Formats: sequence, structure tokens, C-alpha cells
Amino acid sequence: MRKSFLTLFIISALFISACTMISGRGDDVKLARVQNKTLYLSDLEGLLPPATSSSDSAVIIKRYVDNWVRQQIFLKEAEAQLNADQKEINRKVEDYKNSLVIFNYENYLIKNHLDTLITPELMAEYYEKHQDEFKLREHIVKVNFIKLPLDAPDVNLVRRLIRSEEEEDIQALEEYCLNNAASYFLEPESWFLFSDILRDLPVNPQNQENFLRNTRFLERNDEFYRYFLYIRDYRLEGSASPLAFQSDNIRTIILNHRKQNFINEFRQDLFKKALQSGQFEVY
Repeated sequence: MRKSFLTLFIISALFISACTMISGRGDDVKLARVQNKTLYLSDLEGLLPPATSSSDSAVIIKRYVDNWVRQQIFLKEAEAQLNADQKEINRKVEDYKNSLVIFNYENYLIKNHLDTLITPELMAEYYEKHQDEFKLREHIVKVNFIKLPLDAPDVNLVRRLIRSEEEEDIQALEEYCLNNAASYFLEPESWFLFSDILRDLPVNPQNQENFLRNTRFLERNDEFYRYFLYIRDYRLEGSASPLAFQSDNIRTIILNHRKQNFINEFRQDLFKKALQSGQFEVY
């Protein structure tokens, strides 16, 4: 039942060089047999990637044949022991095939015909209508954060600029950070999980809510760095989540609704056309 490596090498070479697969089973090359089930060379069409070397082809084919033999042995045992109703198995196989074909066609329709443009206005409208659905599961913050080496210059400048709301001060601070900071983020309109911010700080508040309510500016040192945190705004767990923080989630929700409506309408239109043209009868 097993082929030698040399035989498989020859088979793989024939497989690679063949321009077309041999039609019919009469002259096809047999690779393995388990009871009444036979694996032929033509069954392996498309198995090998382009430009695969002969030695690699032999290894791939050998592995495939070995796996096929083991699977067939186990399948024969399962069929014998389960004694399953073949009609039921065939029905399930047919149902799975139909579902797979429909799934792939729906994806094709969505990819080629669905309007995926979701405007900020549409997102804002959805958010206003469904605010109760968007409750925060964690505290979030808008912050300026800077991590400086202990020998960084002009620390007092950082202390002053990090609290400023002026655009020119923020630009000056960013230029300073580019030249001196180990890490930083100065994004006044971006929301972050507070737990993510704490990972970069040598602090671990026991009560995060009290910390946020009572802390606007924080400066801390460790053995190597000086840390600056300015909390511009915050939202507590359980409160309404800002639209900006939910934008990706809202975009996904709207798009999923649009996909479902598109497919439902397409199916309904297809049914109406089939009904009008007499393509089916129900007895």
C-alpha cells in the first residue's frame, strides 16, 4: 500500500510536468487503496504550489497519501461502528454544501454591490438613538502623557506646557518630546482606557474612581524615568460612552445591519422574480 520515496519522487515529477491531468480512471496512477476506496494521482490536482521542487513535491505527496490512508481507515471504522443512516448523512452533507455555496455567494454580493460608506452624520444619528446601549465597562480618559529620562533637560518647561490648552504650546511640547522623550502621546481628542495608561505609570491607585475625581496632574519618578500625566477629561465606568470612543463599534453595527437588509431584500426580490416567471410550484 505504501509507495517508496523513489516511486513518490517519480510520481511527483510526472505530476509537476504534466500539462493536463489524465482524463478517466483507466490509465490513472494509483497511489493508495483502503478496502474499496482508491486514491489516484489525478485526485491530487492543485495540491502542489507552483514552482515546488521535486524533493519537496515528494514530501508533500507522501504526507498527503499517509494522511488520506489514516483518514479512510478511521472513516471505515466509524461507518461500521455507528451504522448511521446513509440518507441522513447525505442530507447533512447536502445541507452543508448548500450553506457553503450560499455563504460564498452572499459574500460576493456584499463585496461587489453593498454600499459600505458610513458618514459621520449617520454614526452620530445612530449614537443619539441608541445612547443607552453604549455604557462604559471601564474608566476612560483623555490625557497628555510623557515619559522622560531622568537627565532630560528643561523639565520645568514640560511642567508648564503639559497643562496648556493652547495649540502653539501643544506643538512646542510635541517638538520637545520628539527630541527628548522615551515615549509620549499628546492627543487631546483621543480617549484611552485608564487601565492602559496605568500600565505605563509607576502608580497603582486602589480606587481608580477616586483617583480620577481628585487628580488632574501627576508627576512621578522611578529609577530611570520621570513620568508626567495630565488628565484632560475622564468618563467613569457605567456612564455613557462618548461617540468618539464608540465610532468603530457603531460603524460595525451599522454595516452589519446594512448587510443583513441587503441580503434579505435580494432574497425577496429573487423569490418574486421566480414566482412571476413560474420557476417553481408548491404542491
